[in-house]
Amino acid sequence: MNAPPKSSAASASADEANSLDEPQATAKQSLVALLVLMAIALITFFFGLGRIALLGYDEPRYAEIAREMFTSGDWISPRLCGCLWFEKPALVYWMSAVGYQAFGVSEFAARVGVAIAATATILLLYYVTRRVASPRMAFFTSLVLATCGMFIGYARVASPDMPLAATMTAALLAGFVATQANGQMRARCWTISFAAMGLAVLAKGLPGVALVVCSFVIYFIWQRRADLINWRELISGALVFLLIAAIWYAPVTMRHGWEFIHEFFIRHHFQRYTSNEFGHPQRFYFFLLIGIAGIAPWSAFLIPAIARLKGLQPRRDRRDAFVAFAWVWAAVVIIFFSFSGSKLPGYILPAFPALAIIVGDQIDRYVGGARDWLTPAAAWTTALLIALIAGGFAVYLHREGITADGFCVIAYILPVALALAALAALITGRRGGFILGATGVMASLIACAVIALAPKLSDELTLKQLSLEAAAALRPGERIAFFVCKEYAPVFYAQGRVVCGIGETDVLNALSEETLADALRREPSFVVITTEKWRGGLEQNGRFTTQVVVEQRDALALRVSLKPQERRNDE
Repeated sequence: MNAPPKSSAASASADEANSLDEPQATAKQSLVALLVLMAIALITFFFGLGRIALLGYDEPRYAEIAREMFTSGDWISPRLCGCLWFEKPALVYWMSAVGYQAFGVSEFAARVGVAIAATATILLLYYVTRRVASPRMAFFTSLVLATCGMFIGYARVASPDMPLAATMTAALLAGFVATQANGQMRARCWTISFAAMGLAVLAKGLPGVALVVCSFVIYFIWQRRADLINWRELISGALVFLLIAAIWYAPVTMRHGWEFIHEFFIRHHFQRYTSNEFGHPQRFYFFLLIGIAGIAPWSAFLIPAIARLKGLQPRRDRRDAFVAFAWVWAAVVIIFFSFSGSKLPGYILPAFPALAIIVGDQIDRYVGGARDWLTPAAAWTTALLIALIAGGFAVYLHREGITADGFCVIAYILPVALALAALAALITGRRGGFILGATGVMASLIACAVIALAPKLSDELTLKQLSLEAAAALRPGERIAFFVCKEYAPVFYAQGRVVCGIGETDVLNALSEETLADALRREPSFVVITTEKWRGGLEQNGRFTTQVVVEQRDALALRVSLKPQERRNDE
């Protein structure tokens, strides 16, 4: 964006000083905007980051692989419980391992690198949008991304989805700036774009480059511009990409050869995409729904944005070109993964910075006084949604027995109060104040949920306590196994003292008594984690000796060994 002449800038500064309703911003306003964005990110991404135990099947595994890298000093070969594990590339493990080096082994340390990547994405989005559109649109775009539910959720877990989103965003934004630049600036931006693609491949494999390249190709065709990148930029960029990707792919391939290639590329790229081998089937439109729901509470602004598509003039207006590019970016990611045989919500996380650009543009137009009826309707719908979310949160606290005393009373009141303040701003025509109020609702919900619900959620959603007690009860040389119980918290909380899987499983989750008996023929006993539903099968089988070690809800840890006559029969 060309700077105005000094004389006109001086005369305009007084009018622009303190209003979100003006498109330009002074240096002071830009600093305030950055401070607000950082404050929001600290709350939504970092606050209480280590207070909830590692969640789900994947996060404990990623955190444990990073721990084993950290303790062994082998930063090339990912290992889970001592066994090679080639499902994902190394970048997220390196990030968590650096966290362990800085803060010690903990949930916070495992996640902090991912939260930093999310914050960097917010700031990069602000910088580029400010450069190619306007300071006000940049601020709203970054606010949308920092407060939408999907992005917050993945900024707070140790998984490769956020590193992929961050690096792809850097590649796409740098490439777009290159299309708007000339000379050395253009060459530098393309180099940065290709370097970021290399990091994206280190984050989650081939989609990190395939989706970026596809987005640029489609955008170039749409623009009817073959000159937006030349052969010299393409070749030098490809070399930069290969050099960065080779940091890990070269040594791991040299060390493990076909074993790595088959497991990583064939099984976890092509078979995962073309089949349901990994058990995550969904309808074709699944990711379209995830995109709409995930950008909440700002989802309603997508409607006027769609209506405005026909009016975009990407060949004449740089801001329209940026929004058009965001549409291509989002569509490529969502459509590509919609054809996948395996579907998980995090797959389309790289689309959310693009959706934030689209929504941020529409919010900026709304604050600037958009006269169509769809955009104000979207604002009223957003106000209703945040009121429902804030009220629903208070109802949930009450139903879960979270008493309204001490700080918890703030958890009941603050989100509702901010939602009402946002509604008041909307009614009185303070459009910028309404957007900031809605942002405050989302930030307050995260803070209040962490303080009021973290212990309860850790107990209900994870087996951290059972894992710690089971690990403490292990005898010298004894390890943990699973019986019809797909639970991975122990791999981290027992520091890898878990039996490696047989066949195609990553840890031993025996689906029959015979499988467990076969494994026990090689070791005196296991501490087996299972559920009450399957406990009887072990205790009544007649082949095992069992002893309860610890229980948590319907899960329990049993010390299991073969009866002496079983061992004699085997001999």
